[in-house]
Amino acid sequence: MRDHGAVGDGNRDDSAAITSAVAALASGGVLHFPAGSYRFAQAHPRSGAAICIAGLSEVDVEFEPGAELVMDNVDPRNDTGTSHGVLITGPASNVSLRNVAIRWARQTKRSMGDGIRIVGYAASGGVAPSGWNGAPAPVSGVSLSGCVIRAAPQAGVVMSGVSDITVSNLRVEHTQADGLHFNACRRAKIDGHVAVDNGDDGLALVTYFSDPPSFDPAAQTFAFPELTEWSNADFTIENVTVSGGRANGVRVAGAQRVGVNGLTVSDKQYGAALMVDSATAGYDVAWDYVSTRDLSVSGLTVDDCETGIHVLARPPEGDDPRFSDFSVGVADARLRRCTNWAVRVESLSSQRVTGVTLGTCTVDSTSAAGGNGGVGLASTIDVHMDHVTVDHSQAVTLFSAQNTSRLTVGDLELAVNNPDAVADPMPCARVENTDGVIDALAVRWAAAPPAWQPMIAAGSAECNPASPALVVKTLTVEPSELANRVVPC
Repeated sequence: MRDHGAVGDGNRDDSAAITSAVAALASGGVLHFPAGSYRFAQAHPRSGAAICIAGLSEVDVEFEPGAELVMDNVDPRNDTGTSHGVLITGPASNVSLRNVAIRWARQTKRSMGDGIRIVGYAASGGVAPSGWNGAPAPVSGVSLSGCVIRAAPQAGVVMSGVSDITVSNLRVEHTQADGLHFNACRRAKIDGHVAVDNGDDGLALVTYFSDPPSFDPAAQTFAFPELTEWSNADFTIENVTVSGGRANGVRVAGAQRVGVNGLTVSDKQYGAALMVDSATAGYDVAWDYVSTRDLSVSGLTVDDCETGIHVLARPPEGDDPRFSDFSVGVADARLRRCTNWAVRVESLSSQRVTGVTLGTCTVDSTSAAGGNGGVGLASTIDVHMDHVTVDHSQAVTLFSAQNTSRLTVGDLELAVNNPDAVADPMPCARVENTDGVIDALAVRWAAAPPAWQPMIAAGSAECNPASPALVVKTLTVEPSELANRVVPC
C-alpha cells in the first residue's frame, strides 16, 4: 500500500493510493495494509467501493494489527453513504480477508454502504435466474477472519450467491442494517461472530421467494420458488453473540440444513432473539420467503429481549405447505426477562404452522404486558416440547395454546413466585380448541387466593364433548386444594 503513495496518518486522503493498489492487484496477489489509518474520502467511486475486487482468484487482503480503512466519503448534503468498503464480485474463488478493519468516520442514516459485500451467482438446477444479465459469475472459497466493521451505513458483511464460506471472529458494531447477512448461499461455517447495536438483525440467513427463480439487480439478491441447494443451505454456526439494536438477534428465513450451537442474545427490544419466519404477499412485510427446514439450535441464552424464540408463519389462506411446514428444533434454551413472549409459535392464517420442537427450556419472567413473557401457541399442529419450566413474578398466564392440534408435551412446570395475593389473578395456563397430550403438568403458586383458577380449558372436551381433547396424564396443583378448579368452563 505504501508503494502506491498511501500515508496512513488518518488525515491525508489516501483514496488515489488505495485505488492504485487495488488496480495493480492480480490473481494470486496480496493487498497488504501496514499499520495506520487509511482515509478514503472519494465520494461515489466508479467501482462502488474503496476496495473493489472483480473477477480475481487466489487473492488475499490482509491488514496488519493497527491498520484500518476509514471511510470518510459520506454525502454531507443528506447524511448518506456513497460506497461500500470492500466489494467482491465473480467469477472468483479462494479469496481471503484477514484482520480487515473498516470504520465509517461518522454515523449516517441507513443508506448505501456495506462494510464488505460479496456477490456471486446462485443458479438452481444450472438455469440462470430471471433478471441476471451476462455470463455466470460464481464466487466460492471465501474466508473472513478477524475482521471488524464499524458504523457502516448499511450492513456489516453481506454475501449473496456465494458458496464454501468460512467466517471466524467477526465483529460488527453500530451498523444501520444487519451485522452479517447471507442471501442464497451454501456450505458455510461461522465460528465467532459478535454484533453490537445494529440497526437490523445481528445475523440473518434469508433467501427470498419468487416464481420463477430471479435475481434483483438493484438489491443484488436471489429468490426461488422453493428451498434449493442455494437456499442458505448447509450452514454450521457457532459462538454468536448479539447485543442491543433493533430487529432480531438471529433471523432465519427460507433456509435449510442449518445448525447453530452457542447463541447469546441480549437487549433486543424490538424483535426476537431467534426469529424463524415465512411470508407471502398480503402481509405487512416487504419480502416473501418460504419456511425453513432442518434448523437445529442448541445452547441459546436470551436476556432482556422483547421475544425469545419466535416461529412465525404468514402463509396464504388455503393450503401451501411451502409457507407453513417448518422443521425447527431448539434443544436447550434459557430465556430471561422477555417483555412480550419467551416462546411464540404462530400462524397468521387458517393454515396452521407445523414442525416445531422445543427440548429443555427454562423461562424466567417479570412481564405483565404483551405475551406476559410466557409460552404461547396459536394455530399450530405437531408442536412438541420436552421439558419447559416457566417461573414468573406476576400472576399472569404463563402458557397459552389456541387452535392447536396434536400438541405433545413431556413435562410442563408453571410457577408464580409472587408472595402476595393479587386481585383478579389470571390462570397460569389457558388452552382453547386444543388437543394433544401433556405427560406431566405442574401449576404452583404458594400464595394463591382461594378464587384463583390454575388452568382454564375453553372449548375443551369437558365443556363440549364434540371438542378435541387435551389429555393431562399427571397433574400437580399447589395449593392442592385448588386442584378441582383446573378446568371450569
